[in-house]
Amino acid sequence: MNGAAILAPCRSHVHRARTVDAFAAILDPDVNLAIWDRPSMLPVGSLDGFGTIQMTTTVGRAHAALTDALAQQPPAAWHADIAADIATLAESFAAIMDLSHVVIRLERVVGDACKRWHADYVSVRLICTYRGSGTQWIERLVESADAPAVETPRSLAQGAVGLFKGRILAGEQAIVHRSPPIAGTGEERLLLVIDGPPPADTAALWERAMQRG
Repeated sequence: MNGAAILAPCRSHVHRARTVDAFAAILDPDVNLAIWDRPSMLPVGSLDGFGTIQMTTTVGRAHAALTDALAQQPPAAWHADIAADIATLAESFAAIMDLSHVVIRLERVVGDACKRWHADYVSVRLICTYRGSGTQWIERLVESADAPAVETPRSLAQGAVGLFKGRILAGEQAIVHRSPPIAGTGEERLLLVIDGPPPADTAALWERAMQRG
């Protein structure tokens, strides 16, 4: 038998686990999406009047900063749990990516934001949906060297956390994803995004964009 014809099975570009240890897999060059398949633990009530929260903070001050920001929103019993959960996720993300600061965005989504399939120009981005449909992503499976890749749309479950590798680290292999189209359905989503600080050469532009909200 020709040894060249014996092919090891292709490794998946997606790593899934039921513990936060899933995050460490994103450092594997062959992995471009690491998913912590946790249950949705935080029931979120009404989002009426909820405004987008955007901030850059040290990891150590994330909980206090989030508590202060949520205090400016319409009062809700779930705010304390959300602040604690986001701060914990920020700490785990920062530990994996070796960050002292994180960029946090928590927003209510009611339309078709980012509905086109795309890959982000970031190193790694953490995404979690606390309420509503989760972020959709493309799984690529290759059964053999001479067969085309099979691309299948998948979705994060509500409450699950994904680390999405972007173009800065993965180039053309960056994970392709999108926000689920929900315009006209009446659905509301509460979406969390955590990034590292932007590269120094784009920091000024990014800061001005954040100030515009």
